[in-house]
Amino acid sequence: MEKTPSKYIVLAGTFFTSLSSIIIRFSEAPALVISAYRMLFTSLMLLIPVMMNSREEFKKISVKEYGLCTASGIFLALHFASWISSIKMTTVANSTILVSCSPIFVALANYFVTKEKLNRKMTAGILMSLAGTIIIAMGSWGETASNAMLGNTLAFLGAVFVAGYLVIGGVARKNISAGIYVFIVYSVSALVLFVMCFASKTPIYPYSPKEFMLFAALAFFCSIFGHTVYNYMVKYVSSTLISVSTLCEPIFASIMAMLIFREIPSIYTLVGGIIIIAGIFYYLVTQNKEIKSINN
Repeated sequence: MEKTPSKYIVLAGTFFTSLSSIIIRFSEAPALVISAYRMLFTSLMLLIPVMMNSREEFKKISVKEYGLCTASGIFLALHFASWISSIKMTTVANSTILVSCSPIFVALANYFVTKEKLNRKMTAGILMSLAGTIIIAMGSWGETASNAMLGNTLAFLGAVFVAGYLVIGGVARKNISAGIYVFIVYSVSALVLFVMCFASKTPIYPYSPKEFMLFAALAFFCSIFGHTVYNYMVKYVSSTLISVSTLCEPIFASIMAMLIFREIPSIYTLVGGIIIIAGIFYYLVTQNKEIKSINN
């Protein structure tokens, strides 16, 4: 019997994912280019391990499963295209906070699509965490710059797209191994993003060695140790739980932004951060009790 990994591994994935907003800030390349190369390098890093360990599995995947992987890859591409653009237009805190609103869309999608039940306590945990993100956002509601407003809107769209990616992943991963799933999804995402670059006439070359090192860092740390952890865990835990856990990302990113870019968090960020952590912990504990009661 396959041993179920600890659900708290998701939080490690959240930490590595939170590094992406910091690395992106150091890049001068267009958002679409950053997104495309990040996915391309991630796919290349996975190519040899996947071919060595799971080559035969490709033959067993159905057309429907390939379709799910393709749809997931498209949603991931749209997520990166919108969210990475937002990083360049608004603050790290705003961008990571708004993109972390995905739990509300994931929970709604799972309720209607996969019929996943949400009891009152689990709903309270989600609402508590979302309340924390709203409190943090209140600190920047006075901003009226058009770039900041567009950046905030793009970050919110990023939350919608990543919700679709997580929900589809929860369905697809039931019958597909993590390695095969992420390789297909990341490859589709890279292809879609490069098509978007060509369609928008965004140059994909030349860029300095520094830029390519940043693209590789995003791929290795943020995709392999971040998103791949999510895709591995989505077979064992709810995609709603994963999306709620990602609400830690604004906290990690805001702390790093404070140390590196001197973006000092406001009282709203501090208070909201405490509420977010409390909501995540409450949700994790509640869901764990729910699973135990079902198994008994």
